[in-house]
Formats: sequence, structure tokens, C-alpha cells
Amino acid sequence: MSSSSKSSMKIPQLMKRAPERYHIEDYAKITLQQFQQLLPKTVPTVISEDIAYYFNYLRTNRNKKNLNDWEGATGCTDSPNSWKVEGYRPIFSFLYYDRITEGLFLPLLLEKIESTFSSQTKKMSIEEFNKLCRLSIVGFKPKIDSIDLKIIQTLSKQPSLVTQELTDAIAHSYATVYNHLQKLKAKMGLRVTTRVNWVELGVQRCFLISDNEEIFKEFSEFKIFQDGQASFLWGETFYLRYYFLKEEARQKIIQQYNKVKQKSKARIKYYELTAAPLSGYNFDLYNLDNQRWEFDFATTFIKPETIVKKRSGTKERELFTDIYPPDSPYELSEMEINIINGLVGSYTLSQKEIASQLGIHAPNLSIIKTKLLNDRIIGPQLMIRTFLPLNCVLWCSAKDQEIIDTLIYLMQKIPYSSISPVESLEDPKILQLICFLVLDDILYSSLVTFLIELRKDNRLEDFRMGLIIDQYFSMANAENILHKEI
Repeated sequence: MSSSSKSSMKIPQLMKRAPERYHIEDYAKITLQQFQQLLPKTVPTVISEDIAYYFNYLRTNRNKKNLNDWEGATGCTDSPNSWKVEGYRPIFSFLYYDRITEGLFLPLLLEKIESTFSSQTKKMSIEEFNKLCRLSIVGFKPKIDSIDLKIIQTLSKQPSLVTQELTDAIAHSYATVYNHLQKLKAKMGLRVTTRVNWVELGVQRCFLISDNEEIFKEFSEFKIFQDGQASFLWGETFYLRYYFLKEEARQKIIQQYNKVKQKSKARIKYYELTAAPLSGYNFDLYNLDNQRWEFDFATTFIKPETIVKKRSGTKERELFTDIYPPDSPYELSEMEINIINGLVGSYTLSQKEIASQLGIHAPNLSIIKTKLLNDRIIGPQLMIRTFLPLNCVLWCSAKDQEIIDTLIYLMQKIPYSSISPVESLEDPKILQLICFLVLDDILYSSLVTFLIELRKDNRLEDFRMGLIIDQYFSMANAENILHKEI
């Protein structure tokens, strides 16, 4: 963790914000076991141990040795991929939320645990605990200043700009922009990645959603094509899998879905994308003074200029809008597939670094990369890992294309959205959206209220809004997607 992301507050200052039972005269003298015993008995042992290790990590001012001890005791590392380790422990989750809250996550979590579980007798599940972590920081987000805002707004529209170009665009000194970029990278996980135009490569994307995670064992042969997964709460836990499929694999997964649906009692749905997702960030309505988005869905919906612009067909985040299947899929060479594999997640690396990773000459890489960019097979996109606490998934359906278009337009006004028009095998005539959203508590309330009103007026057929308790995307390998057969 970079020093810029560390909170200047010491553990006694932090714990003043925790429930009274955690106010201790000398935090240096209490053992991990003693701190663990302060937690409600409903907290699972594996979680209470990690909270105690996290406490120890904080009281030593985030000493690297204490992090190593924590990792050694649990077998996990502070890495986005730590969830892949067998017997996953939530080290990364704690440190992830610690960065978001600038050091305040422990007292926020303890307050939520005490108020939620101290009077209960049944132990919470890992899923409940993950939900609790998110709910602990619903009202918290890192503050940004006017220069941060200019940088984010500029990169959201032109993500490929390097620091010097960004300096020219926002009219601040190179040193100022560089320092703010470093802060945004540490505090909000800002980075630029490569997006692939899968439709042009003849690849269809689909979602499988079920209330029973075990059912995905029936689709294990398609795991090499899986790009993402998520768990979310719609009153109960649902599970999502996201696949990238060439035509042969697409036909086979549909056959398998039909077999599973017939013999299984679990609820499961298959959705295919009908167009490329519209993904991106929007800070245009951000109020620096209040550190809030000044946006209300219902108010914006009834404004005449909203409807006019919506009917014009304007899509603010248009990058790849090709509809599957393409007339003729773009043919990639083995070298181009190799380069796409290297570029995904590494767009801001230097040409020399990427070339070294791939074992090719930098001039050759530059030529091929430029060709792929010009042919719109790849493109840069801004990513901000953390800036709002509520990660949500929205599914909605309607018979009216105008309502769907309006929803797409409105959701592009919120901080982050990835909007996928989809259709199901059972109801191909019903217009549907599956959207991943990042919101604060006010935006969440406004959106849910708006959707309820649309449902009451029969403008929406149905909708579900879920809180994501875990998600992992960009898991797929281009070589597997384009070459593997089953």
C-alpha cells in the first residue's frame, strides 16, 4: 500500500469512533485473542480472527511485517486475486475498504456489527458478512477537489491521454497533475485499461443467473469462456456468470441450459446481449461543495429536453455498438491475439514494458496496436475501482422501446454504469436491460423510487435491484475465447 493512502490517524483516534466496549486504555497491551473475544459470538471464527489481525495491522500503523504475519496465518495475500485461493479469507476486502474510508473502516465495521448482530444467537454467514462490509460504508466516500474532478472528467472522455497531454488539457502544471494522478490511483484505483470489441470478433456474450450456485457445476465445461461472476442480493442471494462465446460454444451452452432447466428445480435464466454494453463514468453532475451528485431520476425524466435528447438517439458513452452477429468476423493473427492478451489491464504500460512481457520488438508492437486501434478492435477505457460504496446490479424489462431508451439515457448520467441490452430465450420480444451500477445512498434511493413509480404506471414490466456482495470480472483469456473448442 502506498504511503499516500495511509491515514494519519492513530489507533486510539480511530477507535474513539467505535462502540464503547472497544475503548481500551492501552491498545498496545491487548492481545489479538483478547480483542477477538470482544466481538459478538455471532461473528464466525474465521472472520473474528481476521478482524483481530486487521486491528493489529492498524495499531502498528500498517506495519508491513504485521501484514505479512496476517497473510502467513491465513494463506492469502493483499491482491485482487486472493479470492482464488482455496479457503479464501477477506484480507483484501479489509484493506480495500480501508483505502476507501481513508483508515476509518474498522470503527465503521465494529459499529455495524454491534448494532446488527450483538443481540442475535445465530452466526452470520460469509455472505452476510460481505454485505455488512458494504453497508458499513454506505455513507462514506473519498473526497475529491477541483483538480481531481477535472482529471477524472477529462479522462472519462479521453482515457488515452498521457500526463503531459492531460496537463495541457486542464491547464495545470505537470507536477500538480502528476501528484493528483498518484493520489487518485492510490485513493480511487484510477487506471486506464484496454477494452476489446468482442462483437467484431464474432463473440457473443451471455449471462446465466440462478438462485443456486451449485447449478453452475452443470456448466463447468464452459469455464474457460467465463469472463466474470458476481453474487448479489434480491431479497435472497442470486449468482451470475458472464461468458464470452464463439458460435459453436454458444450453441452448446444453449443446449446445456435447456437440459438443466428441464431437470432442475432451481431458478435459472439465460440472457444474451443484443448490443455491446455502454460503459463509463460521469462526473458532470458532481457538486464539489457537497461532494454529491446533483441528480434526481424522476425530475430529469419529466424534463422536456431529456426526452428530446433521448429521442435523438444520442448515446454519450458509445464506443463499440455493433450488433451480434457481425456480417463477417474480424480475423486476428496469432500475434494480434497475443498482444490483446498482453494489453488487457495493461494499457498504461510503456510500449517497451509490454513488448518485453510479450517477447516481441517494441516497434512491431506499436504497429500492430495502432492497427487494432484504427480498426476499432481495441480501445482505451477509464477504470475507477473505488469512489462510491454501493455496487448494484439492475435488471428491468419493458415492452416499450422508448422507456428502455430513456432508462439508458438516464443511467448514463450517474457516476458509473455498464448497461447491457439483453434478451432471454423464453421472452425474446420483451426488451430487457442488465446494468452494473455504482451509487451512493441518495442516488440509490432516487433510482429505486423512480423504478417503483414506472412499475406502478405499467411502463416497466418488472425490475430487480440487487446489492452486489462480490464480483470478479476480466477473468477470460482471449486465446481461450477465440480458439478453445469443447
